[in-house]
Amino acid sequence: QVERLFVFALMWSLGAMLELDDREKLQNFISEKGGIDLPKPKDHETIFEYMVDTTGEWAHWLTKVPEYDYPKDSTPDYLSILVPNVDNIRTDFLINIICKQEKAVLLIGEQGTAKTVMIKGFTGKYDPELHASKSLNFSSATQPGMFQRSIESYVDKRVGTTYGPPAGKKMTVFIDDINMPQINDWGDQITNEIVRQLMETKGFFNLEKPGEFTNIVDIEFVAAMIQPGGGRNDIPQRLKRHFNIFNCTLPSNASIDKIFSTVGCGHFISERGFSAEICELVTKLVPITRKLWQRTKTKMLPTPAKFHYVFNLRDLSRIWQGMLNSLSDVISSPSILMGLWKHECERVIADRFTNFEDLEWFGKTIKQIVAEELGDTAVEEMPSEPYMVDFLREPPEPTGEEPDDFVFDAPKVYEPIQSYDQLKHKLNEFMESYNETIRGSAMDLVFFKDAMTHLVKISRIIRTPRGNALLVGVGGSGKQSLTRLSSFIAGYNSFQITLTRSYSVSNLLEDLKILYRTAGQEGKGMTFIFTDNEIKDESFLEYMNNVLASGEVSNLFARDEMDEIQNELIPIMKKEYPRHPPTVENLQEYFYTRVKANLHVVLCFSPVGEKFRNRSLKFPALISGCTMDWFQKWPRDALVAVSQHFLANYDIVATTAVKESLVHLMGSVHDGVSNSCTEYFQRFRRQTYVTPKSYLSFLDGYKGLYKEKKDNLSLLSERMETGLKKLSEATESVNELSKELVVKEKDLAVANKEADIVLKDVTVSAEAAEVVKKQVQKVKDKAQALVDEIAADKQVAEGKLEAAKPALEEAERALQTIKAADISTVRKLAKPPHLIMRIMDVACILFQKRLDTITMDPEKPTFKPSWGESLRLMGSPGFLNALLTFPKDTINGETVELMAPYLEADDYNMETAKKVSGNVAGLCSWSIAMSFFFTINKEVLPLKAGLIIQEKRLERANSDLSVAQATLDAKEAELAIVRGRYDTAMSSKQRLMDDAEACRRKMQNATTLIEGLSGERIRWTASSKRFQEQILRLVG
Repeated sequence: QVERLFVFALMWSLGAMLELDDREKLQNFISEKGGIDLPKPKDHETIFEYMVDTTGEWAHWLTKVPEYDYPKDSTPDYLSILVPNVDNIRTDFLINIICKQEKAVLLIGEQGTAKTVMIKGFTGKYDPELHASKSLNFSSATQPGMFQRSIESYVDKRVGTTYGPPAGKKMTVFIDDINMPQINDWGDQITNEIVRQLMETKGFFNLEKPGEFTNIVDIEFVAAMIQPGGGRNDIPQRLKRHFNIFNCTLPSNASIDKIFSTVGCGHFISERGFSAEICELVTKLVPITRKLWQRTKTKMLPTPAKFHYVFNLRDLSRIWQGMLNSLSDVISSPSILMGLWKHECERVIADRFTNFEDLEWFGKTIKQIVAEELGDTAVEEMPSEPYMVDFLREPPEPTGEEPDDFVFDAPKVYEPIQSYDQLKHKLNEFMESYNETIRGSAMDLVFFKDAMTHLVKISRIIRTPRGNALLVGVGGSGKQSLTRLSSFIAGYNSFQITLTRSYSVSNLLEDLKILYRTAGQEGKGMTFIFTDNEIKDESFLEYMNNVLASGEVSNLFARDEMDEIQNELIPIMKKEYPRHPPTVENLQEYFYTRVKANLHVVLCFSPVGEKFRNRSLKFPALISGCTMDWFQKWPRDALVAVSQHFLANYDIVATTAVKESLVHLMGSVHDGVSNSCTEYFQRFRRQTYVTPKSYLSFLDGYKGLYKEKKDNLSLLSERMETGLKKLSEATESVNELSKELVVKEKDLAVANKEADIVLKDVTVSAEAAEVVKKQVQKVKDKAQALVDEIAADKQVAEGKLEAAKPALEEAERALQTIKAADISTVRKLAKPPHLIMRIMDVACILFQKRLDTITMDPEKPTFKPSWGESLRLMGSPGFLNALLTFPKDTINGETVELMAPYLEADDYNMETAKKVSGNVAGLCSWSIAMSFFFTINKEVLPLKAGLIIQEKRLERANSDLSVAQATLDAKEAELAIVRGRYDTAMSSKQRLMDDAEACRRKMQNATTLIEGLSGERIRWTASSKRFQEQILRLVG
């Protein structure tokens, strides 16, 4: 048993990297030594097909392969299907043995040997509560810093500078394409050097804190890479020594047939409604498909110009993925099944061919293999150009009985097209709907045969789960337009980055965030169109490589952003997968699964130059992660269809036959130039291109030049026609003008007579108005003299009154200081001061109140005041207001004479009054001011009386003036009417004179024109005819 285990260990250590032929050599070498217990392999097998079982005996790996039961009542997710076979069971066993010891594993092998699938299948078996897994994709642009930041994002801090996976778990990190990073000028692969450092020292130096070493624990590594050589890098020996390396060889033909027969025969069964004839034919198509793939792989080898001619098991898988989209009510006959099979083979394999010779070879090979396996009858029944689409069905009509969650979208049934006309009609409907729905980006596509087939191809790719497309064609081939329409038909939203001068990697990552949120969080279908013109920085392709390879971009979302996304996904995941617990790992996996299912990347690249080849080699997922569609040059019928579209309704002066010939000529010219470019390359090995964009520019240029020349000739012709027309009009005009002139001269004579009559009336009316005007002026002068005299008298009176104004104002101010309470106080005095009683006597005199009989006062050397009358005056209502509004003009000489004895007293002044009477002293100032006002007013009163008389006279004068003015206005109105008649008559006369003069000038000009151009009529007629003929010939 130990010996057998030793041999098994020998096989998978020294022999682990051997190819199939070399394994047989190792087996023969061990056998020749003899004495070793080796298994007895069957034909075409080696000892590598055996293992040591738990009893210590040799057992064939086949005994360890479980059977895969394809479900009969449902269709599983194709990408989740993993059919067990010897190769993946054996590799899984070997990975498990090594990883249990916490050692690293590296799988090498050609493309399509399921390295990635096997490793992800192995890591998928871990209990996510105890052991996490992450995957990275290397490319030629991957830098050490990217790798370090990715690893740092996977771990959390534990103790000090020690970091590890979250929650104390262990983690396996899978690095795909580990050999892709670029080798620098010194032969170092620096990205892999930091991988080696992490594996050896269990950590790396902190980028934020120089000198601090970050320890990383509980992390294991598995990796995969393609075989080095042929332009592909190897990894450094110092890194390689840390890996246990296993070579993944291609499965045997029997294994391949078993895998795809399990899938194909599991889908095409009677339980799904397929007939027995269909099920039997599918069984035969499994080996036929493999043989077609193998012949293509053998014949179509990659070259520098056809570097993408790499065919692997992924292609076989994609063929059967497309086959499984079918339904039993569509695949009703073997011919339809053969059409589906041929369509899928051509889409996956032939659509990447770069020339028509390779396409022709593939078509012949399909017929040859089908004839060999199924007979000539099957070849005859197989459609020549089958195309399958899923957008021909119409949406269901609403009946009103549908449930609330019923979807009225058209059913997506994968079925063959009946004819190109049917497809064209349907695509035109979609284009009209697109133009109505998507504002600001109207499409005007010509659906010739090639355009329709490319749209079908793109539609098939993006409708496939995780389907990404690589469209390769020169500029103007329609890659972006067809993609947008295909996306619209599929019900997806299209997205394209908006390139600006400052657009950088950070902007690309922000755009990717938007795409990931839309596709993963909202669950909406998205088509990401990315062209080679948008590759501002080659590092953009590093992120696109990750999107295409694994669907994950490291550090795209910050931790808080990812937490927010996962929280929103919890109810959605519970509804779709009620048995899956909403753990962080499950939610993250669910998010990325939705992203991969809903986000479809469509790369639109040009094959011109070396950039496309170099990028594809540096970033392998651009080829391996996409289904390729190579846009061939437009065939002649496509060129004719496009020119027909743009020229059919264009204004060209030609017969229908000539216009049809022009349409065909446009296509022939472009096709001829394209063929010349091919010959030029074959002779001089220098590549030149005429692209569809050139052809569209050619059509636009022709239309622009034709319009320019036609407009020029039409203008010249129009000038000739205008000249001839003017000559004809001039002759007719002379005759008409001569008749008009006779009539106008008669009208002019009548107008002269009318003007003379009106002029006499104007003269009479003007003289009468002048007499009245002189009379009015005399009245006006008289009134003005009175106005001037009144103004002078008024000015003298106002001047004299102005002298009394300060005293009056002072008196008014003094009165305003007196309050009703002051008056009441004075009235209540039993024996008021003598001066107050005298002041009140003066007030009684001014108000013309009765005074007592004059007697001398026994106490004062003056007469006795009439205090009783004063009290009655003060007690009258409105006494203060009467003082303020006292009528000053009523004061006469007698009143002032009676006031004089009082005013002449020595103590009758303001100062004394203030001392004895307080605020009532204002009456003293007021009484003095009234006496002073009279001395001035007695001179002004005669003037005021004179003014009143003068104003009466002025009123009479103004009345007379109004009557005279009214008479004058009436005369002026009469004069204006007569003058209006005169002006009308004169303007009519002048108009008739101008018309007659214009008529004479026109006659003279026309006569001069006719006489001067009489010799040009013949030449102009000939030129006009010649220009029309040139317009007819202008088309060519």
